Amino acid sequence: MTLFEWMQESGYNIQGVAKHLGCSIFAVRKWIRKERTPRPPMQAKIRELTRGKVGGESWVPDLK
Repeated sequence: MTLFEWMQESGYNIQGVAKHLGCSIFAVRKWIRKERTPRPPMQAKIRELTRGKVGGESWVPDLK
């Protein structure tokens, strides 16, 4: 599951995720657009927030 999918499922918006993680809305926006990958410490916070639904495989780029 991607961060964006989790946000849709759980009812979180970009501002809520950013506030909960202690980062900017711009960072969250780049992650959900897959323009950037969060650093490992932030990936751990995301995994914790999402109760493991968004893990390491979510950050691997799609190979087509």
